Amino acid sequence: MTNLELFIHVACAMAVIIFMARLVGSMMVYINQPRVVGEMIAGVLLGPTLFSTILPEVTTYLFADTKPIIYFVGNLGLSFYMFMVGMDIDFSKVDKSIRKQATILSIVATIIPFLMGCLAAYMFYDQLALPNISFLVFAIFLGTALSIMAFPMLARILDEKKLIQTKLGSLALLSASGQDVVTWILLAFISSLAATGLFTQGFITLGGAVVFIFIIFLVAKPLLNLLVKDIQKKGELNQTHFAIIIISVLLAAIITDKIGLYSVFGGFIFGLAIPREKILIDTLKNKIQDIVVVMLLPLFFAFSGLKTNFLQIFTASMIVPTIVIVLFAFACKYIPVLFTMKFSGYSWRESSATAGLMNARGLMELIVASIGLEYNIIDANTFSILVLIAVTTTLAAMPIYNWSMKGVELKE
Repeated sequence: MTNLELFIHVACAMAVIIFMARLVGSMMVYINQPRVVGEMIAGVLLGPTLFSTILPEVTTYLFADTKPIIYFVGNLGLSFYMFMVGMDIDFSKVDKSIRKQATILSIVATIIPFLMGCLAAYMFYDQLALPNISFLVFAIFLGTALSIMAFPMLARILDEKKLIQTKLGSLALLSASGQDVVTWILLAFISSLAATGLFTQGFITLGGAVVFIFIIFLVAKPLLNLLVKDIQKKGELNQTHFAIIIISVLLAAIITDKIGLYSVFGGFIFGLAIPREKILIDTLKNKIQDIVVVMLLPLFFAFSGLKTNFLQIFTASMIVPTIVIVLFAFACKYIPVLFTMKFSGYSWRESSATAGLMNARGLMELIVASIGLEYNIIDANTFSILVLIAVTTTLAAMPIYNWSMKGVELKE
């Protein structure tokens, strides 16, 4: 295939992906679901669950040679979206009680799902595990898969619904960030164990994450303050300033990906370090937001969807483990968060609303499933179960939130 032919294939694939994302996303908005849920479903529909089955020649033309490019551009979009989320959040304004509550919530919402995942692994090890994978590896992986939270998805939902600046939104997002850092470190451990039989990579990831955060806030942040002074002096964020920010986000994404924490955290942490200067924040959003949300993020959902086939789990042999694991996934987040919030002094309605939001797994579950497949820890059936968890828990998030908070006024 020539470069021109590849360009045509990529352009056609991107046009179809963006069209499907807007179409299904609009349908979700119509039924009071966040647009991002529709974009995730659109990605699944483009894969073997629907399009690859009924239009195999078309999907081959669109995606056979374009997957690496779709993967790259989609990850790029996700990193920049999380950079914008980081800019929107100022944890310095969150009081100590919220930080304490978020820490407790993170611990409960990580440990209990992890144990439930290990229990599911024990119940279905003979049926789901690959022959060369030990019970320890399978159990830790499934525990991690049930512990993960859709941090970027939660951020997108909170952003769409204007909830980021509320007390519940801050608590949910702060807790989610802690949960996902822990589960990504667990994933680094299990990936290292599956590949080498050693836990070395997990310790490297943990140490690397600490060093990276220190560098961002002790080295990069002072330099960003100098950049802001230059912007204020010139009265605008010019193209040179913009290039510096873009390069910095890319470097942050590369570094966190290299240490095993996935590129989205690089963008998010760098976004947290951006000085809260109005001219800088507003200009960056105006330059980045639409192209990221409309064009780039849907490509990431599509790439995940191309590897998903729900038809595989609708068989007699798979229906029981599918139902049990999906129910485990829902209960192991919702119930612990519900009672932890209640014991922290929140009402049942606020507790249920937060539990519903934090139950969403979204695209992070898709990422975990993809890593499991890549490292030959799980097979295609288990992969499809995890994708089903991602879709169902995310679809349930806003209905639970809306039902729980009906008539309740949110506090800033």
